[in-house]
Amino acid sequence: MTSPIETVRVTCPECHTVYDDWYRGSINLTLDDFDEEYVEKATTATCPACGTVVHFGALLIDREGVWHLPPSSDESADGEGQPG
Repeated sequence: MTSPIETVRVTCPECHTVYDDWYRGSINLTLDDFDEEYVEKATTATCPACGTVVHFGALLIDREGVWHLPPSSDESADGEGQPG
């Protein structure tokens, strides 16, 4: 199942601008026919002040049914910009 759209408050890790955006916590491409552009928009936010792209921790199930987990906290930045 693809999760519903959620509104999130994001703090830009570069310029510290706070803004609202949206994301999906999980996307299942075996059930929903989203294109790559939509998946990118649903799992990232772009700072309106400086253009920095923040990647959210979203679970993706690709068209072959393979699960792609979000990076661990050790693999990602300091956690700023994560939905919450």
